[in-house]
Amino acid sequence: MPHLKHLAPLLIAAILAACGEEKAPAARGPSEVSVIQVLAQETPITYEYTAQTESSQLVEIRTRVSGFLDKRTYKEGNVVKAGQTLFQIDKKPFEAQLAAAHGELSAQKARLSVAEATLARVKPLVEQNALSKKDLDDSNGNERTAQAAVEVARANVLTAELNLGYATIKSPIEGLASFAKVQDGSYLNANSQEALLTTVAALDPMRVNFSVSENEVLKYREKIAKGILKVPPHDNFVIEVVLSDGSVYSEKGHITLPTPRSRKAPARCCSVPKSPIRKARWSPGSLSGPG
Repeated sequence: MPHLKHLAPLLIAAILAACGEEKAPAARGPSEVSVIQVLAQETPITYEYTAQTESSQLVEIRTRVSGFLDKRTYKEGNVVKAGQTLFQIDKKPFEAQLAAAHGELSAQKARLSVAEATLARVKPLVEQNALSKKDLDDSNGNERTAQAAVEVARANVLTAELNLGYATIKSPIEGLASFAKVQDGSYLNANSQEALLTTVAALDPMRVNFSVSENEVLKYREKIAKGILKVPPHDNFVIEVVLSDGSVYSEKGHITLPTPRSRKAPARCCSVPKSPIRKARWSPGSLSGPG
């Protein structure tokens, strides 16, 4: 035990000596920092809205004459050309009417020829006092009546030709044809609601409809009045339309979308074709402030 008492001070001294040999940590220098100069600049802003595409021209295909529908000659939901036949009404009654009108016209022309010949014989006889002036007046009246009858017969022929032409119903424009509202063999009445057979919607150009709430418009005007929002000159806004397939169309001031001909139309479509698009981006101006 006395031996250990002599060793304890030595151990404590050794430990203190070891601690004294540790080096103090080196002093750190100033930290590196990045300095950015803040400048006022214009930053474009964009607002996104849900929108719908809509045909710029929707034409109702109606029948102008009454008759039985022979057949529909187009495929519902397909793009049809201008002048393409869509429906065919039974022609036979209209062809018969046209033949009867031509026959009536020939008969009236024959009556006119007789009236003209009679007038030609009466005139010299009246000059020779062989016939009275009343006979001349009657001949003139008959000739004029025959001429009027010929004009009426010609008008009837024209009407019959038009009705025959109306039996073939064609598309006035190129566009997407909707489903048929009547089936083959149905009787079409030109004076009823069934006169509407289908619709054709033009695909080029297309309209894009989206709405901005009144509250948002008031906020825009307030920011413009305070100088926070700067409107482009002449209201030349930039509008982007993002379709569901990711295609983007951009235009200033208004939107006119070309229609890719490679896209296939659906098998059937509604009477008023409207295709949803993913979003419409409207850039009403620039946001003024530090960038």
